[in-house]
Amino acid sequence: MEGAQEVLWEGRDMGAGEDVRAVLGDGWWEGMLRESGELERAAEVRCPGAVRRLDALLQAWAVGFAAVRPDVVSPDLAASRRGLRADEAAGFLAALDARVLHVDSAGFVVPQAFRSKASGGRYALFSRNGRGMAVNLEYLIQLAAAAELLVDHGVAGADICFEQGEFDAVVEDGGGLPVLAMEAKARVEGTDGLLQLLHSLLRLGVNPQATARNNHRRKYAALLNMAARGPVVLWLVADGARWAFDAKVGAGTLRLTPRRDNHSLVCREGGG
Repeated sequence: MEGAQEVLWEGRDMGAGEDVRAVLGDGWWEGMLRESGELERAAEVRCPGAVRRLDALLQAWAVGFAAVRPDVVSPDLAASRRGLRADEAAGFLAALDARVLHVDSAGFVVPQAFRSKASGGRYALFSRNGRGMAVNLEYLIQLAAAAELLVDHGVAGADICFEQGEFDAVVEDGGGLPVLAMEAKARVEGTDGLLQLLHSLLRLGVNPQATARNNHRRKYAALLNMAARGPVVLWLVADGARWAFDAKVGAGTLRLTPRRDNHSLVCREGGG
């Protein structure tokens, strides 16, 4: 299984995969592949049949979404080429079961336990697609990961700022300083996947003038600014991936070092 994943990821993102592996080493790469399999197995234990259960909920919410959106003619959901996977489904359902998230009958999600952005705190699981609609897949893992910070990592909900600046979530300490920046992607692989983002951040840390996508460059600049104020953890999340790095500034550029302990993401003086 792990060997097959490695071929898949490198086959789709050959340059990014080779470069990341060369910089971070075989140990990190192989550990990342093991973690992916562990997350999938844990999802099945945590929430058996999660994909089937969430798919049924999405189909029901789609009917409600079509009812409240006059521009959506049909409640039919377009088939996603990326599909729905166990880790993202189990994480989202766990957040619902823990009442960290609330979803109304039209598929609008309202976080219940962490700070929303000032412009609003409601997120649509669907968007119009032709006569019907499609699932906004990235919201599933993004919302689930923010809930994991609270439920699994013990971060206070009041410290989690959802969709702040360039990142999907930022954790602040009691004085308002950022101590963790989280970015979630639906998938590890692909042109908008997690591997490509990590590749850009590592490359820009070596040469800030290197070619990179505009949104990757903005995230690099934002993280550099955070790290200049104090140590920050970068947490990169996707279905099957939880990658944590210590982000520090050295010689005016950003340095990312893989964390040995991903179970204690936020460390503060005087406590965990």
